[in-house]
Amino acid sequence: MKSEDKFKALQNQEVIQFIEDNLNTSIPKLILKGSPFETINIQYLVDQIIGRNKAKKKLPTWFKNKNIIYPPKLNLEQTSSEITAHHKSQFISGKYLIDLTGGFGVDDFYLSKKIPQLTYTESNEDLFEIAKYNFNSLASENIKCLQVNSIEYLAQNDFKYDWIYIDPSRRNQNKKVFLLQDSSPNVLEHQELLKNTSYNLMIKTSPMYDIEMGYKELCGIKELHVISIKNEVKELLWIIDWRTNNSRSIKLFNYDSQNIYTLQEVKDIASEHKDVALSECKAYLYEFNSSIMKSGFYDYFANKYNLKKLEKHTNLYTSDVVVNNFPGKSFVVEAKSSIHFKQLKKEYKGKFVNLMSKNMKISTEAIQKKLNCKTGGKSDYLIFAKTLEGNKVLKATKI
Repeated sequence: MKSEDKFKALQNQEVIQFIEDNLNTSIPKLILKGSPFETINIQYLVDQIIGRNKAKKKLPTWFKNKNIIYPPKLNLEQTSSEITAHHKSQFISGKYLIDLTGGFGVDDFYLSKKIPQLTYTESNEDLFEIAKYNFNSLASENIKCLQVNSIEYLAQNDFKYDWIYIDPSRRNQNKKVFLLQDSSPNVLEHQELLKNTSYNLMIKTSPMYDIEMGYKELCGIKELHVISIKNEVKELLWIIDWRTNNSRSIKLFNYDSQNIYTLQEVKDIASEHKDVALSECKAYLYEFNSSIMKSGFYDYFANKYNLKKLEKHTNLYTSDVVVNNFPGKSFVVEAKSSIHFKQLKKEYKGKFVNLMSKNMKISTEAIQKKLNCKTGGKSDYLIFAKTLEGNKVLKATKI
C-alpha cells in the first residue's frame, strides 16, 4: 500500500475511534489481538497509539490534530518538544533556512513561522512521507520537502542560506551516542561545507554533550543555550555566526510546562571568577536549577547571590537570609543531625517524604529502602549530604 493510501485509511472515522479507545490499552495485548481492519497492519495502528500518547504532553498541537500521522517509536525518540522547537524559532531571522535532519518535522513547523522559505530534508523515505503529509495537515505552506542526502545536496548546490539547522542523529548502529563525532551526519567533518553554505548555523546536541568539548570542537560560536524543562536539561543549542570568533556567552533557560522560562546569562567570566566560601548549614538551603548545574557556573552564581557552600564538592548552598526569585529550589532548614537510619526509619516508615542525596555514596533508592518510606509530597525533604561537619541529614521544607 502506498503511503498516501495508508494515511487516508488512518483517517477513516472508525480507525480514529479505535486509536482513541485504545490509548490506555496494553500494547502487547493489542498486538496479540491483531488489527480489526483488513487494510491496516496492527503494528501501524500501534505506532499511532504510541505516537499519540507521546504527543499528549510533549506535542499538544499534534495531539489535538487527529489527522497527524506518527512514525515508529524509534523515530520519535529524538524529536524536539513544542517548547524547545518554539524556543529555536525566537532566535532566527532572514529568508532562507535549510534543515539537514528534518525527521518528524516539529522544529521545522515552528522555524517556518519565522522564515519565508524553509527547506526540509530527510533521507528516510517513510519518515519523509509522514512529515510531508503532516505539514499539509498543519497548513505549513512555506516548507519545501526534499527526500535527499542533505550533505550531498548542500555540496551540489551553489546557494548560501541565512540559516542551517541540524540535529545530528544520536544513534550509531542502534546504540545511543552523544558525541558529535559519533553522530550522523558528523558536523565536525563537514564544518567547512556548512560554513561555505550558510551565514548562521544552529546545532542541537544531546544534554550529555560536554560544553567544554563543544567550545574546542566547534567554530564561530555566538551563543550557547542550555535548555531545561521542569528542571531537566533537554538539549544544548549552539548558535553559530561564521563571521565571529567563539564567544563564551551562555544563556541558561529553565521552562515550566506553560512555556514560561527563567533566564540567567553568563559571559566570559574567567577573569572575575573566584572560589565560593564554605560554611556549615545555616537557616536556608539552595540548589540551583539544572541549566545552571549543566553550565558549571554554580559557584559563580553562588557568589552572585552571596551564598556559601556546604562542602567543596557538595553542590548545595546556604545562607542566613531568604534569596527571592532564586533560580532553583529553596528550603527552610528545620533540623540538622548525624545520620541514624534506625531512628529515621521509626519516624518515616510508611510516610511520604522527598529524598535527596548529595555527594554521598548512597543513592536515594537505597535510602528509601532503608527507611521503608514513600517518596513524594509537596514540601517535606530529607537531604543527605556531605558537609564541613561530616555526613548529615537535613530536615527541610521547600519554600
